[in-house]
Amino acid sequence: MTVPFPLLRLPRLALIPVFQEMEPIDVIAVSLLSKKVYNVSKIFRKLSVRCVNMIVDNNHLCITVDLRNGKSETFYFYKDRVADLDDLMIRYRWFTHENTGLSASQWLERVIDVTNFESLEELYLCGSPQLEVCDALARLTNLRKLSIMFDCSDSFAKRALDILSPVSTKITLFKIPFESKEEFQKFLKSNLSYLNIETSTFPNFQFTLKDLIVTNALKLNLNSGKLNLKEINQFFKNWMENKCDPRLEHLIVSTSEKVNARNLLDGLNAVFFARDRRRAFRYSKQLDSFSESFSGGYDIRRADGKKATITYAGYSGPTVINFYVWP
Repeated sequence: MTVPFPLLRLPRLALIPVFQEMEPIDVIAVSLLSKKVYNVSKIFRKLSVRCVNMIVDNNHLCITVDLRNGKSETFYFYKDRVADLDDLMIRYRWFTHENTGLSASQWLERVIDVTNFESLEELYLCGSPQLEVCDALARLTNLRKLSIMFDCSDSFAKRALDILSPVSTKITLFKIPFESKEEFQKFLKSNLSYLNIETSTFPNFQFTLKDLIVTNALKLNLNSGKLNLKEINQFFKNWMENKCDPRLEHLIVSTSEKVNARNLLDGLNAVFFARDRRRAFRYSKQLDSFSESFSGGYDIRRADGKKATITYAGYSGPTVINFYVWP
């Protein structure tokens, strides 16, 4: 008969060689359960983490840790107890306040500390979370991709955007959580790196040319927006007159209207660039990539010498228009 060994009752020095032989993923799991293990592992076991992804849902957090050795593990923190035995919860990486003594926010902070990784690759916000995690989210210093999912509550989405927008490289909105045009424009005017709006449904207002003009983002993807061809052309004219966000480097819009060089470029004095010539466009910082390349296009130039290139293509669906502002 096998007798369970009370590992967590060992003195601190006795735990050190045990941790040195354990798999990194197991060190993380046990550290989330025991404060003693957590303190020891922080000092004596350095984890080589490649990336951390997280989902915040109605009643739980889901964190996936990818290590540089190719292994990964997913950990769950539930609002309520989901199993009767602690060893079962460890085996399936399930944690609650009852078996850790931690709140959701404290548990998330511990994950950040144990992995020594104060940034997330991707964070998905869903539903109406019953867990308080905003304090822990405020500790993040870098977030590659933040996604506000279609079922995320407006209040949680807005609070998360207030906290995370300054440290997020890419923000994707599958819903618009703002109830008024004033709220929405306040968000658009904040310092954004890459804003991707993946919805054409707005609550009590429409996305307009004015919203586009005030958006303070390096890259803006409105592929699902509802701007018409006249508004898009007017935006280009506003840019020519230096009446747009000066930070803009790349704009993506689409239209279901029939597009040709005449109606898209009317009044811009655009210069055609040969389709067989390829160009590389580099962003001022890494967004979803460092650079993009494209062929052809039409160059326009402001009075101050600033140059931009317009390309468009449409085959089986809406026409996608790209606008690149050269450094």
